[in-house]
Amino acid sequence: MKSNRFIALTLCAAVGLPMALSGCGEKGAGDDTTFSWWIYSGADASYYTEYVENPAVQYTLGKTWGEDDKKISLEFWQPAAGTAQDNYNTMITSGDLPDIIDAVISDNPLSMYEKGYTLDITEYVEKYMPNYKALVESNETIKKNAVYLIDGEERYLGLANIYEDYEPSFQGYMYRRDWIVKYGKNPETGEAFTGGYTDSANVDSWEDDVVFPSGSEDPLYISDWEWMFEIFETALAEQGIDDSYCLSMYYPGFTWSGGLCSCFGESLPVWYMDDEGIVKFGAVTDNFRAYLECLNTWYEKGWLDQSFNERTSDAFYAIDSTSVRQGKVGMWVGQQSELGGRMDLNDGGLTEGIYVAGASYPINDLYGTDECKYVEPRCFMAQSLTSGGVLITKAAEGKDMSALFSYLDYFYGEEGSIVKTLGLDAEQASEVENSTLYADNNLSDGAYTIGEDGRYVKSDVLVNDGAGLLAAASFEKAPGLQLITSVDLGYTDSYQHHLDCWSKYPNKGFFQGTITTNNMSEEDSKTCSELLTKIVEFMTNNAVDYIKGTKDITNDKDWKNWCTIIGKYNYQKASDIFQKYVELYPFI
Repeated sequence: MKSNRFIALTLCAAVGLPMALSGCGEKGAGDDTTFSWWIYSGADASYYTEYVENPAVQYTLGKTWGEDDKKISLEFWQPAAGTAQDNYNTMITSGDLPDIIDAVISDNPLSMYEKGYTLDITEYVEKYMPNYKALVESNETIKKNAVYLIDGEERYLGLANIYEDYEPSFQGYMYRRDWIVKYGKNPETGEAFTGGYTDSANVDSWEDDVVFPSGSEDPLYISDWEWMFEIFETALAEQGIDDSYCLSMYYPGFTWSGGLCSCFGESLPVWYMDDEGIVKFGAVTDNFRAYLECLNTWYEKGWLDQSFNERTSDAFYAIDSTSVRQGKVGMWVGQQSELGGRMDLNDGGLTEGIYVAGASYPINDLYGTDECKYVEPRCFMAQSLTSGGVLITKAAEGKDMSALFSYLDYFYGEEGSIVKTLGLDAEQASEVENSTLYADNNLSDGAYTIGEDGRYVKSDVLVNDGAGLLAAASFEKAPGLQLITSVDLGYTDSYQHHLDCWSKYPNKGFFQGTITTNNMSEEDSKTCSELLTKIVEFMTNNAVDYIKGTKDITNDKDWKNWCTIIGKYNYQKASDIFQKYVELYPFI
């Protein structure tokens, strides 16, 4: 019989979808302990081209597992960059499955099980995964996101990544605070601000006396943002930048998962849950109308990117990244690696002396009805205590499940969780004979040390590198326990403050992508997905007209037409379905 490796190579050649397959045949590992594993993406190719070369992977493959203390082998199926979704779809359609699937882009585990692709792994979790089971049972929220109900019985249908605590956001709104200092004035006294770096070698050593109209040291309200935009206008003019703007925006003018839309009352553009646990639909509310009115105002004043609807389809941190990196934009959604002075190229250009600060979502105090104002944002996509993980497919039937599941359980335990989160210590790295990655990247002392408080102290090399080397040095693709509070990331107080701004308001109303929707039947999931797709498509094609003023958002006739068309999609049908699952599986 042909192996999965051969089938996958043939399939890729036939459909023109590149996939790198890497295998590691450990001595002592046989066919029943050789497992294929589809991963969404690997590490940066500058470190290694095959994921199995990862030293953290190599370290774990040197151990023995299961009832018979066997070594295992892993073959990673890795699609070429940019082809993951197509590659996954083709793999599922063909039925030529690996033993393990990275669940990052799959259907929810219940749907995958009902379609016959994956296994009910309850028996193996109960028998071989004490670490995982203990974590699941330790927290009701985690359990609701890891255990599924089938005919009233609790079943394990996949393994979830479990977070030790809520993880700081990897991205959020940020702004050029150095422009506020240089071109702004105290709104109360009219005096110029002062500030700058206290240590030219420290990108987080910035101090200033900035105060916003709200009286806070950070922007809190929409009015604070508009005050900033006026200063950014001055900065752009003074520096002769005539091809940029104050604020970047996702090309449809909104994100269906919330974001800035959630700042105009309690709603989202689509379905959300209010404080009473009632599912509502937001695109036809006064809240969304107030949002469009605000963006139209910003567009008319020239604060909003005038070409926003022609930009990249990226919804997060890569919108017009060229202008951002050149130092031409006042405010944008960016990543942790752009905070502080980390964008300063030290070349005398527009980023010279830059200081980027994080901003929380603003509270609306200017637009719409009273019900749309002074309401803390509460509905946006947010980190939960579980995510992703892996699914075990029917291809694994007949193999040594005790070896596989005891191996996977390792990553939920004390040693395995740190191997997943940060990588290897110096002694562990020295045991990996066929990798020089740690030595070549100044990690001879390991990816971490143990601090005086007993926490794991992330290596300065990894702190200053960004995410690339960390992904290459740790086994982040493994399901497991992601350590949060147990790790000292070495952040300065100011850097931590930026991250705290991004998580200032907890998610209370965005339930999609949680256990609520993960437990939906295939039929209900299909109905809601189709309605979401149709409604978002209409909104994507038409919201821009209200933002750019082609249609008048303040005109009741134009707004009524918007609401009437969306109403024809029968969004209430999805609301009723979602309500059923919100009540069955409350996600908070």
